[in-house]
Amino acid sequence: MVGLRSIPLVVFAVAVVGVGVAPSTAFASSAAGAAPRPVVFAVAPAGASKPDDITVMGGVLYVTYQNNAGNDGSPAGSRSTVAAFDAAGTVKQTWSVPGRVDGLTADPRHGRVFATANEDLNSSLFLITPTSKGLQHLTFSPDPAQKGSDGSNGGTDSVSVGTDGTVYVAHSNPDPKLPAPNNPAAVYKMTIAGASATLTPLFNVNDTAPVMNPAAGAPRSAPLGLTDPDSNRIIASSGGDMLIQDAQGDSKLVFATHLSSGSPSLAQLNLVNAAGKAGGPTPQLDDIEQVTGPGTLYMVDQGSGKIYAMDTATVTPGTYFVSQPKPSKGDLPNHADVATLNIHTGVVTDLHTGLISPKGLLFLPKAATTPTPTTTSTTPARTSAAATSTGGTGTGSPTVETVTATVDGQMTTTQFPLPSGGNAGRGGGSSTLAIIGSLIGLLILAGGLTLRIRQRRTSQPGRAH
Repeated sequence: MVGLRSIPLVVFAVAVVGVGVAPSTAFASSAAGAAPRPVVFAVAPAGASKPDDITVMGGVLYVTYQNNAGNDGSPAGSRSTVAAFDAAGTVKQTWSVPGRVDGLTADPRHGRVFATANEDLNSSLFLITPTSKGLQHLTFSPDPAQKGSDGSNGGTDSVSVGTDGTVYVAHSNPDPKLPAPNNPAAVYKMTIAGASATLTPLFNVNDTAPVMNPAAGAPRSAPLGLTDPDSNRIIASSGGDMLIQDAQGDSKLVFATHLSSGSPSLAQLNLVNAAGKAGGPTPQLDDIEQVTGPGTLYMVDQGSGKIYAMDTATVTPGTYFVSQPKPSKGDLPNHADVATLNIHTGVVTDLHTGLISPKGLLFLPKAATTPTPTTTSTTPARTSAAATSTGGTGTGSPTVETVTATVDGQMTTTQFPLPSGGNAGRGGGSSTLAIIGSLIGLLILAGGLTLRIRQRRTSQPGRAH
């Protein structure tokens, strides 16, 4: 089990500039008096279907199409399509990848794109080099599958790249039915040597962590209880990276800091639908992304096979968007829509976008936009603007964040500068969610949850069964 770092007690109240806005303030008033609507940016290449993940590198958007491949790579011979789109939404190149590609993340430091195949079983890794039509196939060591009396379960899913180049991989579909002690990795660190990708646990599915929003009378600390680690993101700043891991089927987010220490600090946030009723469906998030200012939010709609783009000029900076896909056979009930997330309460509010089954999300600030939609038609938007793999927080974004904390009865207010420069996380030029910022410390003392949160934000991009 990964232990929690012991950190001094801090009772906190956070006032963050432009971060964690409530759904009612997600959209500033505009001339039209209405929230922006997504428009079609690109359609699927010929023969490709069921798009899922999205990332960006070098001004090019990459999207994976799972076609009819099963989540374990069946039937034999199944293949996914990875497509590269230019700024006008035109397909420039495609790769045919064996199995079902669920995680797609750019690694601009090495000029490559990671593609994880088969998130439930028979998982492996492919490296795509945009300058080549070829693929490099790597095997995982050890195999992420777990063997039990009911067969084998376990694969890999989302990939994130830290600012120091460390690669993090979600361990999807762990087996919760194995006898105790059963605490496999929830997230791995990955290193590559030759044709092998070595996996080392970062933290585990049943590690104990404070609950950021416990229900009345519920424990303030509990085992994570993860059965479905899915998408993840890196939040980068001068204080160090924070990894945010989505557990789709478990309706929660996990925050991990002090990633290089060998003993990361953890916290968990439970999710609930705004319109939910007792015993009703809870949010099954496939992806999450923060909008930091004017730019474009790209949305993958697996149901229609299209990629949508939404102008974020009227979106309040700091708003978090999430995707809830249409439930597949055997999945838990869900509200299929793009929604906003209140990161303090865990409340998810649908936006009624009309998308059938939203999946991957990607925000590009205005300076890195490719392109900003200017039409409401149902045909792909066309513009000569080019995307870039660099950028900051976007025009008009706050340059500092204010944290107000009560420490030993004394109120203090501190301003932290926001990170500048390129995007980090799942694809160094990709827009990643920057949720609440970096959790600085966690401690359970005298039966009470104690947290110290240092908020921060950056933009970057980069999934679920």
